[in-house]
Amino acid sequence: MFDYHMHTAHSFDAETPPAEMLEAAARAGLREICFTDHVDLDGSGFEPADLAALARDVQALQGGPVAVRFGAEVSLADAECARRSREYLQGLEPDFIIGSVHLIDGVDPYDEKGLFREPKETVYRRYLECINQAIRTGFNFSVLGHYDYIAKCADYDDCSFPLSTAPELFDQIFDFLVARGKGIEINTASWKGGGAWGLEILRRYRELGGEIVTTGSDAHEPGHVAFDFAKVPLILREAGFTHFTVFQNRRPVFLPLPQ
Repeated sequence: MFDYHMHTAHSFDAETPPAEMLEAAARAGLREICFTDHVDLDGSGFEPADLAALARDVQALQGGPVAVRFGAEVSLADAECARRSREYLQGLEPDFIIGSVHLIDGVDPYDEKGLFREPKETVYRRYLECINQAIRTGFNFSVLGHYDYIAKCADYDDCSFPLSTAPELFDQIFDFLVARGKGIEINTASWKGGGAWGLEILRRYRELGGEIVTTGSDAHEPGHVAFDFAKVPLILREAGFTHFTVFQNRRPVFLPLPQ
């Protein structure tokens, strides 16, 4: 299988060298990985990853049993964030870019738990509104990262993220992505708090013409690589997919699900 959301010591929030993350991927039996270190120019104040150094590490790690791709996770916010991100990536040639929304009205829910004093439906809906705005600001990403990031951060008794939260917003987001040849990801890190949700959302994306779905553990340390990946083929198949998606030179490549 394929882990297309992994962080290394080049990210502000991780400490493990790429070589050690690759070793963890080999132990997990993965066929291919993509390192996607953070470029957060959304006002959060975090130092963006040295992607040129990451690219050199990826090049040095080629040739083993696990294929290694060069990517980035780029925060989406507004037009200025998009402009700065394009400039930051100029001259680099990543295989794959995750576009993620980490802030809700300028606040990171990972740190600000006061957001969750409001009802879950209110907060989750507002996060989807932020996504719907941020994906339209002009940055060219490959897939939308963790639409359920807000759920990963929440401290509700039930953190799951149902389609019924805002079906019309999901439709608007998915229509935009499909029309532009962009995809979504299954981010298994969000499942740590409440099981493998997302089937109905993935199925709706498929109904609207969605083809591109990548799988990522969002691992920041070796022990989290390929977290809960055994559930992924089943949820993809139940949603109507016949394939995994990987990327080469920013182009999707479709590989069949195991029988």
